[in-house]
Amino acid sequence: MKKSTNGFTIVELLIVIVVIAILAAISIVAYNGIQARARDNIRYQDVKSITKALELYKIDNGNYPPTNASPTGNGCTGNGYSSSWATDGSWMKPLVDGGYLSKVPAPPGGDCTNHYRYLNPGATAYNCPGRTTSYYVLWVLNTDGTFVPSDASSTETSNWKPCSAATAGWGGNKTSWAFAKDNT
Repeated sequence: MKKSTNGFTIVELLIVIVVIAILAAISIVAYNGIQARARDNIRYQDVKSITKALELYKIDNGNYPPTNASPTGNGCTGNGYSSSWATDGSWMKPLVDGGYLSKVPAPPGGDCTNHYRYLNPGATAYNCPGRTTSYYVLWVLNTDGTFVPSDASSTETSNWKPCSAATAGWGGNKTSWAFAKDNT
């Protein structure tokens, strides 16, 4: 009697299945990395648009928009900062109403954990009695950590302060960027 040799052995099938599984795992990891970089890129482009709008607003109005610590709708607040992740805009509303932004940019995954935060204290706030010009601090909270922009005013190891004697400083890290505009 003659044996049929058509088909694959169990060992050959297992090797093929393992190779396919490895290729699938590599593809999934690469895809997730691309998504994270894309979300961070959107956040960074939003920051550039917001900072440009803030500067144009200041040129036209003499000051940066006020901090709205009690936003309407579904904005987020905390510690006197004004945060926005929704279409109500809270602190970004004057920028949209004035035509400086076409719409409120909502960060990817926007909620009370992932959002843009803005602070516009008085020039002499935080123990800076000699300071005469206004400034702002803009945060991007809970990014994917794929990169920290080189133009962020703060890094993981240092905090930006409005003056040397300031009682507060604002810093960023891989997952929360801080941008400060100092007009001194």
